[in-house]
Amino acid sequence: MSRPLQPLVPAPLEFADDGTPRSTAYGDVYHSSDGALAQAQHVFLAGNGLPGRWAGRERFVVLETGFGLGLNFLATWRAWRDSNARCDRLHFVSVEKHPFAQYDLSLAYQRLLPAEMSDMAQKLVERWPLPVRGLHRIEFEGGRIILTLALGDAEQMLPQLTARADAIYLDGFSPARNPELWSPTICRQLARLAMPDATLATWSVASAVRDALGRAGFQTDKAAGFGPKRHMLVGQLHPSAAAAAQRHRPVVRPPQRVAVIGAGLAGCALAERLAARGVNCVLIERHARPAQEASGNPAGVLRPMVARDDSVMARFSRAAFLHASAHLRRLDSEGHELKWGPTGVMQIAHDDAHEALQRDVAESRALPGAFVRYLSAWEMSRRIGYEVAQGGWWFPRGAWVNPASLCEAHIRRGGSHIETRMSTTALGLEPRAAGWRIIGRDGFALDTDVVVLANAADASALHSGALPLSRVRGQITRLPRHLLPRLHVTVCREGYICPTADGDVNIGASFDIGDSDATVREDSHAGNLLRLQRLLPDALPSLPSTDRLHGRVAFRTATPDRLPVIGEAADGQALFTGLGARGLVWSPLAAEMLASSLCGEPLPLEGDLVRAVSPARFAGQV
Repeated sequence: MSRPLQPLVPAPLEFADDGTPRSTAYGDVYHSSDGALAQAQHVFLAGNGLPGRWAGRERFVVLETGFGLGLNFLATWRAWRDSNARCDRLHFVSVEKHPFAQYDLSLAYQRLLPAEMSDMAQKLVERWPLPVRGLHRIEFEGGRIILTLALGDAEQMLPQLTARADAIYLDGFSPARNPELWSPTICRQLARLAMPDATLATWSVASAVRDALGRAGFQTDKAAGFGPKRHMLVGQLHPSAAAAAQRHRPVVRPPQRVAVIGAGLAGCALAERLAARGVNCVLIERHARPAQEASGNPAGVLRPMVARDDSVMARFSRAAFLHASAHLRRLDSEGHELKWGPTGVMQIAHDDAHEALQRDVAESRALPGAFVRYLSAWEMSRRIGYEVAQGGWWFPRGAWVNPASLCEAHIRRGGSHIETRMSTTALGLEPRAAGWRIIGRDGFALDTDVVVLANAADASALHSGALPLSRVRGQITRLPRHLLPRLHVTVCREGYICPTADGDVNIGASFDIGDSDATVREDSHAGNLLRLQRLLPDALPSLPSTDRLHGRVAFRTATPDRLPVIGEAADGQALFTGLGARGLVWSPLAAEMLASSLCGEPLPLEGDLVRAVSPARFAGQV
């Protein structure tokens, strides 16, 4: 679904005379004047029987309709942290139409929170996402507290959520001032997302709210309210609605063992995400080391795709880019020896018309300047260190990355939960009573609950369904650093040029459809040098001889619609392939999505985007 790019309107930080934060847009306060944390404890935690109900659970999911300043989230996090019998993983999924700016959030916490919660508040502020529509996943407590923020209008975002909520916080401004957030449509979505034994709590007892919840399938009762309010509402699904939820939303247990075939960017990212959930993963690779196929290039580019009509491709790319950028910074901060350069990425316009489009998109403020900015040719040249022919987009969070180091970082981070089987070729799959048996060379056999095909185009040979995958030849060219000594950022146009971890410069890549030649060729070097000339016209007074250049050939895996293939395909089988030239951008979020799906957790991606990349789209099932 394409839709025009639209900016999020942030909430300004203002306070009432008594110090309570308030919204001028809705003419209401964010919480009771008797205290936000006390209100959260009485209405939302106690009203949902927490923390008792999550005791001993593998996971627990809270769904909230209005994040606001995040005080309900912080109160819930504190209750989890202080609990003697906490759940293993606590998901908190919340919708917010008008998110606060990062700076305002920090100021509010300084005024509103006690000192013992300052560490939680600081972590939330540090990881606060850019104000960009869509879902944003943030982890705390080593991945045991997972916040999924759905930024946008609740009527649009709730239908896009894939989750099974155990407790619902129905919160927002007064129904009289913000009726849309308490509407029958919203209540039906809450019922759709509720587990059979889900509970609900809200401070409002308005008759319209009770009626809307009742028609949606909830039965509610009044309870003692908080502060000046005599009553609040608590509720659960009506037995008939709970029975329907039991049929349609059964509990999904995480698999005990998952085999991932292919140890490139996709397979290694998925193995780490499964390991983070305590799932044992066997990583099977036909080569002696990970990242030996398309993931073996010395450097790749991390940048999003931006489109004026905000197409499915652009939305998926944007969500994946933001997630990957945050994920790489986390790996780097943890000391996983990631080889990369977070120096930003320049995307030079193709011509005057393209530059005008780039300028219009950036200056529309539909996307924040911290995500994309327009720079003139002069500004581009000053930042790059070499003259460019056109202006274009500057992605401050872009980067160049060594893919092999990312694969190794994922394997190390997974620790003992990841078993690697290198130099092992999977030849076939046999369905078992519960799971699959993988058959390989030299008598190799492995039984597993789930098998994931992350082996690029070779997935077609192991998957029984239709997979229109194609291999596209790509050759890169390496240039010695002394030829371009001032280049320290990545520059893109028809191709790209970027630094590498070993000091050389990487130019690429050819795009050779139907070409199966794996040898490094001079004609491909010549094409890459032509790309360099178009990117930086005056950087090299004379081009080096192609017969003395080094390079590398790899084969990308492409699909007809240029989107990847990610998702469960059959009982106990899943696919993670078709990443094309965007494996660095797509693999971290796609791995989180697939691991969440396999483990029955809330998904970190909007439903229409999940369906857009599903393997079922090729079988006419979506």
